[in-house]
Amino acid sequence: MGKYFNWPFEEFLLQSDKPDASVIELQVLGAGLPRTGTASLHAALTILGFGPCHHGSTLMCTPNRSLQYLHTLGKPSAAYRTLMRGYRSTVDIPNCYLVPELLSAFPKAKVVLSLRDSSDVWWKSVKGSIGRTNTLSYLVVTLPLGSLRHLIMMLKLGKYRLIPLFGRMRLSRAVYDRHNDWVRSIVPPEILLEFNVKEGWAPLCKFLEVPVPDIPFPHTNDTAATNTHITKAMTFGLALWVAIFICVGGIWYWSKVGGWEWALRMVREGILL
Repeated sequence: MGKYFNWPFEEFLLQSDKPDASVIELQVLGAGLPRTGTASLHAALTILGFGPCHHGSTLMCTPNRSLQYLHTLGKPSAAYRTLMRGYRSTVDIPNCYLVPELLSAFPKAKVVLSLRDSSDVWWKSVKGSIGRTNTLSYLVVTLPLGSLRHLIMMLKLGKYRLIPLFGRMRLSRAVYDRHNDWVRSIVPPEILLEFNVKEGWAPLCKFLEVPVPDIPFPHTNDTAATNTHITKAMTFGLALWVAIFICVGGIWYWSKVGGWEWALRMVREGILL
């Protein structure tokens, strides 16, 4: 049943997201917001040997992962070490909001702040993809999907972090600049790389002290895939709502016509059993 209700998101799980229990140290923390080239950075880190790499898409396919984050929030560093066991690196949500906690738990980790050309470019990308999920209609339509309910809970972590820092601001281009300034203010410059995926391998490899691969830098444009999954989620959610209303309506009608009394009488008289 759980597998069925996760159906719209199974293919979203990146293979290199799967944790390796033997890995106990997080080495690279991607602090950039979604839509800053996190999918490309995910692929690059994996190629460079920093996999498994945790990505926000993991939450869509493994609802319990979101609950683990919520249970870890505010706990000592040891809890975050347990949470991230199995991963050498991480990008995207929710960890881009947990930079102080993860640096405390993994003091040897390096931080990569992925950037777009400008806040306007980032905001245009957000509005054309994940911004579609930041609406009441999307929340209501996808409520029957267990995986998305947990994802929405996880996204509340952003508000937990952002509200104390920046006040109750709506999702906008200002979020981009304020988040990046926050990261710069808490991460020592010697362990921070501000990185645009357009720059390719050179700055990333130099920062991580690894050789430059003899293959092109991966440029993954996941906008179309993201929109496909959003549409799929809404379609599947609507179908589940229809099924729910049909079931509720059927139960109401059955009660209205005395169906339950008839069934109980048949049971008592031994006709149905």
